[in-house]
Amino acid sequence: MVSLAIAGLAWTFGTVASAFTSFTVPVGANPGASAIIPQTNELIVVNGEADASVVDSVTNAVSTVPAGLNPAFVVANPVTGYAYISNSNSNTVTVFYGYGEGKKRKVVWVGAGPLRMAINPNTNRTYVTNCCNDTVTVIDGDTISTVNIPVGNRPIGIAVNPVTNRVYVANDWSNDVTVINGFTNQAIATIPVGEAPYSVAVNPLTNKVYVAVQGSGFYYAPGNVTVIDGATHETVKIPTGLQPVSLAINTATNKIYVAGGQSNGDVTVIDGATGETAHVAIPYGQWGFAALGSVAINEVTNKIYLTDSMSTNLVVIDGNTNEVSLRLVPLYSSFVTVNPVNNRVYVSNSNDATVTVIQE
Repeated sequence: MVSLAIAGLAWTFGTVASAFTSFTVPVGANPGASAIIPQTNELIVVNGEADASVVDSVTNAVSTVPAGLNPAFVVANPVTGYAYISNSNSNTVTVFYGYGEGKKRKVVWVGAGPLRMAINPNTNRTYVTNCCNDTVTVIDGDTISTVNIPVGNRPIGIAVNPVTNRVYVANDWSNDVTVINGFTNQAIATIPVGEAPYSVAVNPLTNKVYVAVQGSGFYYAPGNVTVIDGATHETVKIPTGLQPVSLAINTATNKIYVAGGQSNGDVTVIDGATGETAHVAIPYGQWGFAALGSVAINEVTNKIYLTDSMSTNLVVIDGNTNEVSLRLVPLYSSFVTVNPVNNRVYVSNSNDATVTVIQE
């Protein structure tokens, strides 16, 4: 491994070997976002047409749950075990609970173009960004009643701080973040963050909000992460690599991992305590460049997993050393989810309708 440090920034290069096993499971066409149902350890992965596949963690048997048109995202409530699928072309959310084929389903009407979702397990409320009519729909998990809240233009990313009961919405076209009071279901602040904010994540232990901001020149110029103080709404900008689109937080180490979606994007690692950054270079695949997408973290093992749709690599970063290792997956991987309970990693492969299961 070779490291280079310049003016407070560090780049780390190299790969290391790691023992693991893997196999593939056939699912529906064009699989994408996925989530773990903690009560059953099942994986739920949305498919590109109108359904989702549920993978049993013991037998690896696959069952199918009907959904709406073009399901975009899925989240699971860790307290209730209910899963929520946003159906972007049906303007609905499919809610289901149960085991295997015996899923109980409900369909909830939301706004136009539902995309990302976030859950506050303390209040049993699910928040849905509706990109085509500039609202967030709040679904009450107890009654399945809904409230629509106006936000900025083209909301995409969303995150919840369950401690403060605040919701943060990244508005891609109005270049700001809307703050929603979860107690009153009202927008209480609009915070400018820079051009084209995409993803948002919250560290509830520090009450800091991290927004991946692509910037005006994301095809050729680095973007940034805007850090919002949840108490004061003051902001600080931290430079990143090209087109930061995805980010995730390891709350155990207070490190934030930011993936660059543009070709040759690297991974920026932010120290949440100091704001200092390190840049982890990604080995390129057979086409000579990388396009990173989804990020998932196992806080138990302190490993970070990233999909690279332009290679047959799942990128793994050791959170202790920033060293990189690779796991072989099919081309055009689109999403990664980690189950820390059994140390399994699930990679959605959109090109061949499979999920790669990696046992670390």
